[in-house]
Amino acid sequence: MRAICVFLAVLGMLFIHGCEQETLPAVPKQMEVLISVNVNDESVTFFDIQTGRKVAEWKLRKRIKGAVLLPDDRTMLLYGNEMDRVYLYDMRTGEEKSEWKTGKGIVGALVSNKGNKVFLADERQKALRVFDLKGKEKAKIEVGNKPLTLLQNKAGTTIYVIDFHNTKAYAVDVDKRRVIRTFSVPKFAFGGLLRDGRQELWIGGHGSGSTVETNIRIYSIKTGALIKLMKAPSMPVSFVETNEGIFALSHGSNILRKWDDSGNLKASVTIGANPFIMIGANERLYIASYDSNEIYVVDQRTMKIIARWKTGKGPFQLLIRKGNDGGKENGLNRG
Repeated sequence: MRAICVFLAVLGMLFIHGCEQETLPAVPKQMEVLISVNVNDESVTFFDIQTGRKVAEWKLRKRIKGAVLLPDDRTMLLYGNEMDRVYLYDMRTGEEKSEWKTGKGIVGALVSNKGNKVFLADERQKALRVFDLKGKEKAKIEVGNKPLTLLQNKAGTTIYVIDFHNTKAYAVDVDKRRVIRTFSVPKFAFGGLLRDGRQELWIGGHGSGSTVETNIRIYSIKTGALIKLMKAPSMPVSFVETNEGIFALSHGSNILRKWDDSGNLKASVTIGANPFIMIGANERLYIASYDSNEIYVVDQRTMKIIARWKTGKGPFQLLIRKGNDGGKENGLNRG
C-alpha cells in the first residue's frame, strides 16, 4: 500500500510540474543581445553582443528547432517540427505568454516586414501557413513537398519558399495568397539571399546523394531564370549581405567567403566545426559552430576572428535583439 501511495504522489508531482508554466530568466532590455537557439540541449542562450557575456540561458525541455522575434521585439516565438504547437515567451519577464496549436511539422518561421503576419513553413501540410499576431490562421498556400527556407522582399509583399525535396522554389504573393512564379532548383536546396536592388535570388544547398553541392546559384527574380553559378565548395547554406560585401558560409568545408557587390571573390577563411548559420551586425559576423558549441565573431572588413563565445549544445539559429535605455528593441533574423 505504501508503495502505491508513493507512486501516486510522484505521479501527482509530475502532473503538477507538467502543467506549470515555468518562468525563465529575464533578458535585460537595455542591451543589444545575440540569441543562439541550441537544438541538442533544447536551450536558448543570450549574450551581450558588445562584450560576449552570457546574460541569460533558457533550458526549455522542448524539442525546439528555431525561433523568430515578433514586431514588439520582446516576444520570442519558438517552433519545432516535432512540437504540436509554437510557444511565445516574453523575454523581459521570462514568462510564457501563449501558444498556438499548429500541429506538428513547423520547420521554419518568418515575420512579415509589414509587421502584421507570421509565416510558418509546414513540412507535414506541405504549405506556407499565414497567421496574424494573435495566432489566428489566415491562409494556407500549398508549396512543394518540404518547404524549408523562407525569404521575403523588403516591402513584405512577396515570400520566397525554397523546397528541400522537390527541386522547386516558389514566389508567393502575400496579398493574393497564391504562388505567382516558380524556380527550378537542385534537390536539397537550402539557404538563400534575396537581393532586391539587383533583382537576384541566391540559393545554396547540401547536394543530392553522393554529389555534394559546390555552387551558389543566382536566379532572376523577374523571370526565375538561372543567371550564374558561383563556386563555393562545399555546401553553401547561409548568407549575409552588408555594406562590407556578400558573405557565404559553406558548412561542408567550414569556409566563410566574401564577395564584393559585383560578385568578385575578395577573401575566404576557415572557421568553426560544421558551421550552420550566421548573422551580421555592428560590422561583425556571428557564426554558429554546431559541433564545437561556439559562436565565432568575425570582423567583416578584415575577415579575422576576434572572439569565440561558448553557447549551448548544437547552435542552429541566431537572432539579434537591439535594445536601449528606453526599452525599444528590434529583432534581426534571417529566414
